[in-house]
Amino acid sequence: MPGTLAAAESSAEDIVGFALSRDRSHAVATATSLKAAANGSTGAALNESGVSPATVALFRRRANRLAQLASTGSFVDIALAANAVSQLMPGLYGRFRNPVPTAILALDYLDREAEFRSLAHQPELVAPTVRQLSHTWVLVRPKVVAAGGEREAAAYQAHVAAMQELSPAAAGKVQAEAARGLELVDRLEHVFSR
Repeated sequence: MPGTLAAAESSAEDIVGFALSRDRSHAVATATSLKAAANGSTGAALNESGVSPATVALFRRRANRLAQLASTGSFVDIALAANAVSQLMPGLYGRFRNPVPTAILALDYLDREAEFRSLAHQPELVAPTVRQLSHTWVLVRPKVVAAGGEREAAAYQAHVAAMQELSPAAAGKVQAEAARGLELVDRLEHVFSR
């Protein structure tokens, strides 16, 4: 896997953190670097690895939009734009050998998406995100269990059930449970690296 791809994923996650802490200067600097990489070394590495031109172009457009929003957009919009970059990572990582199933990366994206849509006062977009989270979990849960992660799978299953029971309009509860889900995703990732 190209190191530049892992760096791009890390940059998108860092920008989320900067947006949530309302640190515009670091968000702008990191988004500018991500845009340069997407239009330079990372984009080139993806092209050389056989990623479709359409996917590379989408990655570049999302990185460019993120850089544009970082300087003047709302912090929630910046977080959503950074998460839109992260949305592409499961498909990109899926082209390379990786011990962690790419669906785990999708869970990370979906928990963040539910949290950020709630922060953006968009409950109508929380519900479909939770449905997608549930569907993705059903697909990856057997892999977690097979890798020895019974306890981690049980904890994440409880999280998914809690997300399904919450009203999308219960903003504080949705955000808290989504944040809990992100911590649990980290534990799921560790199942495949121990």
